[in-house]
Amino acid sequence: MLRPSSLASASSARSGGSVSAALALMLVSTTLFTSANAQGRSSAPDSIRPVKFLDEVLVTGARFPRAYYESPQALSFVLRGQLRELAPTVIGDAFQLLPGVDNSKDSPWEQRPVVRGLSGQRVLVLMDGSPINSARGNGPHPSLVDASQVERIEVVRGPGSVAYGSDALGGVINIITRQGPFAEHGHSFRGSATLGGSTVDRQRTGYLELMPQIGRWSAFISSGARRAENFDSPDGEVRNSGFSDYNALANVRYDFTEKTSLKAGYQIYRGSNIGIPGLSFETPGAMQDFEFAFYDRDLTHLTLDHGYRSSWLAGTMAKIYWQQERRDFFSDQQLAASMFSAFGVPPRTGAQSATTLQDRYLDLDTYGFQTQLTTVKTPRYRLSAGLDALRDVTDGDNVRLRTYYDAGGNPVPGPGGSPATAVRTTASVPDGRFDNYGGFVQSEWYLHPQWTLSAGGRYTHYRYRTDFGLAAPRSGAPGSTDSYFQPQKVDDDALSGSIGLVFAPIQDLHLSANVATGYRQPNAQDLFFEGPASVGFVIGNPGLEPERSVSYDAGMRWGPGALAISGNLFYSTYEGLIDAIPVPSPPQASGQPSFQYTNIAQARIWGGEAEGEWRFLPRWSARAAVAGAVGDITSSEAIRTLYGASAETAPLTGVPPFKGSLGVRFTDVRQRFWIEPSARYSWRTNRLPLPTPGVGQLTDFKKEWLVGDVFAGVRIVGSHRLLLGVRNVTDRAYRQPLGSLDEPGISLVGSVSTEF
Repeated sequence: MLRPSSLASASSARSGGSVSAALALMLVSTTLFTSANAQGRSSAPDSIRPVKFLDEVLVTGARFPRAYYESPQALSFVLRGQLRELAPTVIGDAFQLLPGVDNSKDSPWEQRPVVRGLSGQRVLVLMDGSPINSARGNGPHPSLVDASQVERIEVVRGPGSVAYGSDALGGVINIITRQGPFAEHGHSFRGSATLGGSTVDRQRTGYLELMPQIGRWSAFISSGARRAENFDSPDGEVRNSGFSDYNALANVRYDFTEKTSLKAGYQIYRGSNIGIPGLSFETPGAMQDFEFAFYDRDLTHLTLDHGYRSSWLAGTMAKIYWQQERRDFFSDQQLAASMFSAFGVPPRTGAQSATTLQDRYLDLDTYGFQTQLTTVKTPRYRLSAGLDALRDVTDGDNVRLRTYYDAGGNPVPGPGGSPATAVRTTASVPDGRFDNYGGFVQSEWYLHPQWTLSAGGRYTHYRYRTDFGLAAPRSGAPGSTDSYFQPQKVDDDALSGSIGLVFAPIQDLHLSANVATGYRQPNAQDLFFEGPASVGFVIGNPGLEPERSVSYDAGMRWGPGALAISGNLFYSTYEGLIDAIPVPSPPQASGQPSFQYTNIAQARIWGGEAEGEWRFLPRWSARAAVAGAVGDITSSEAIRTLYGASAETAPLTGVPPFKGSLGVRFTDVRQRFWIEPSARYSWRTNRLPLPTPGVGQLTDFKKEWLVGDVFAGVRIVGSHRLLLGVRNVTDRAYRQPLGSLDEPGISLVGSVSTEF
């Protein structure tokens, strides 16, 4: 059966070739036009990472600019030049080079970040300081922002709840998009065009970027498209792993004065047929595939920035934004009659098999407001304070089409001659409005030229309201009735704080200590979900309390001469972690195993991270990163309930093993050519979780691996750039530590671009 979304996808596939052809023509035309005009133009090196990354200024941890070495928090970042050189399929691929950051990966597109062993809604992802996370979701998707749109990615490892509120339990990832330059008088027009691809997934990409300036107006405008087919692993093609999408971004600014600017932006993302092979399965008598049939996102924002002269205030900011997500999480399930009961499918006379197609639609609108002020940096202190307000408005239904077949593959009519294909519309989460309001204060106190004290706090109020609505119509079985969501009200408050100290005993050496609390308010899924899920039938719990954490960090930043090293040790404790525990099956579960979300676990995670860069010869440099963590459940009651075992501690799931990366780069004297061989590795861990009753143990992805890559870049005639690389040069079979599928085999990656 061909769904409407399939028709749209087929149309998109037919248009893909014309998009690629148009981009190719655009690039060739632009190259011919610019080749004669680019001579003599100075060309910057392809890599724009600073020689000493410790000097880089970041804005995410404190919501005001400060140098990397000034922060008591554990930080990392990726710059635009690095993203361009990595040529990632999605920006999540860049996280593998950062210490303490991993991906929970179910497909090349479907990657959710993991920071210090926490994932999903326990990691907050921002775009330009505004949350991508929502009250309705299992975790943010950074893939909704294309790498070509990104200026930099900043990562805070450890709680960031003081600055950003809920979901920043494990850390914060801020994706900062490219902006128009500060507008001076006059006119200018710059831009670039890029075509690229990779062999392992037959990927084709194309992007166009424009940067016009007219008087006080300036802008960054970009648009692009890509298509990736099923990729090849060393063990063969990975079915259902392809996807296609296109994106556009327009960031416009008007500078009233050098102190006052108005910024507006709009981003659009359209993805289709995004396969998720990591969730798919096939066993004797049962098969199921998953994909996002479509995934759409729109974002618009308006920001007013104002600086002050001769004032206690350095600047003020006010921002309003709106975000919309529309998606269809689709599954295709095929069962033999012998598997009906295991999957909660009622039997039908004469039926030997059944096919179930299910669309799970999400319709989400987010409305937000942010404002803050920052004082000047006096000899004694600096302060920042602000207010945040956010509302998520959710809607969405599940549409199921189930057809039974006889031994000959013919549809079996339903009872009383009803159609063979039964259509059933349900809802797993009620419609509602999910608000949170927060206020924060952050400060730095300069106690001595060698000592800086940082402190901050936040208060947040949550207000959730759900509507009366139909959850599931009667099934037709004797005694069945319609099931309804009843209106629910949830009000809660949360406090968080942090205090940190930075000590500089000698020049270029900074020692730090930091203590921070974090929290995650249960979202709509945790509180109100009711319906079938991957583990069985799941029931929400409106009485859930927030998850809370306390994290202790000790760090060092050392940058003598051409060497720069950053390292952190951490110990974090968690209270009230939410997990699904077995409960008696309600009638609507149709006999499936049933679970309910509960604040059950206490846990701890401890470990360390380090990264460094060394310019050891005039044209040679090396970079390295390493991280490792250990996690335990520390409540015997939780271990007994989840695993049926008696123990004081048990390994905590989802904590990645020891991992790292190493690269050595050569750059020619004119900085027109560079080459960098590198290696990524993950070491085996024996800390497998305890066996869960009735659930098979997965161990393949726990094996150690070492993978090599080689990339090179060259500036050709004028401002044209060529990038070539080989990923997984030894065609190694491996899986990411938290991945559910094999990684791609050897792949040739390349791109060609021109600036004008």
